[in-house]
Amino acid sequence: MKTKASKYLEIVIESINYIIISYALSNMAMLFQSNPLFILFFASEIWVIGNYWRKVCDMVKNKILAVVLLIICFAIHIGIVYFIGRVVGTVVPFK
Repeated sequence: MKTKASKYLEIVIESINYIIISYALSNMAMLFQSNPLFILFFASEIWVIGNYWRKVCDMVKNKILAVVLLIICFAIHIGIVYFIGRVVGTVVPFK
């Protein structure tokens, strides 16, 4: 049986992982917003949200708490995109 500390640590690590991956996928989706690849990155973001919710729901055994954690992490992700900004760049083809 896991201790409470290791359970909380696992939730924190999953949350940080979710925020970082969502930020990266958001940047890629914004970079490709006029390209058909946008659909791929947007769908990946939706998949990551569902995957995070499922993992947290399994860990905490409470759907309401899992939704609250998802909303908090999503708000942090949107805050990072808004206040820190997106990565600006261009796609460079391989030579």
